[in-house]
Amino acid sequence: MKKRQWHTLFAKTHKWIGLILGVQLVFWTVGGLVMTWIPIDTVRGQHKVAPQTEFIFSNKQNFISISALLKKAGNSAKQIEFRNFLGNPVIYLELNNGQRQLRDAQTGNLISPIGADLAQQVALADFALNAKIKRVVEISEKSVDYRGPLPVWQVTFDDKENSAIYVSPVEGKVVARRSSIWRFYDFFWMLHIMDYNERHDTNNWLVIITSLFAVLFSISGIGLLFFRFYRRDFNFLLGEKKRI
Repeated sequence: MKKRQWHTLFAKTHKWIGLILGVQLVFWTVGGLVMTWIPIDTVRGQHKVAPQTEFIFSNKQNFISISALLKKAGNSAKQIEFRNFLGNPVIYLELNNGQRQLRDAQTGNLISPIGADLAQQVALADFALNAKIKRVVEISEKSVDYRGPLPVWQVTFDDKENSAIYVSPVEGKVVARRSSIWRFYDFFWMLHIMDYNERHDTNNWLVIITSLFAVLFSISGIGLLFFRFYRRDFNFLLGEKKRI
């Protein structure tokens, strides 16, 4: 294939792929800028997490025996974990039948699912800023803001970032923190990975195919650059007269 034919092929390929991919390339660039500009701890709301007092578990405490606990639970467990719940010792159970429970570590009484009042207390204990609670709502459907296990308590604050803390009614702990910063970041993350529904699949076919075309776009651009240098710059560097 002659030089002019190669140039024409590269030019047409670059032009049409650029027309198709131009907007997405801008999204990738802007999304990359956003993701590198905003620290990930800020996105996750770590700067608004209040210091937590570590609860020290002791063998001297009068905890319920495991056998008595499982008898109350009515099933064997594949996970048993001691936790701190609002300053009190509790036991988290994941039973073999799939149920998850939170029980008092001393009496074995069932605590979960927790209600709105306890969810509000958990959120207040987690939130470091001086802000009031606007509302406490139980969410039973997935949304852009929260895509984890349901149902979940949403506790919204009146701070300038419109913060929301999500509390699991089963585990009695914070499972997600959201804010206007997180929502801004998540929007560009969606555009970056091209998963417009769940916003977590970085290996979807749309982004893979688009990336392949972007590689072809880059190669064709390098080819055009080579032909441009070949005609105008290389001869000039060798001392020949530059063509205009």
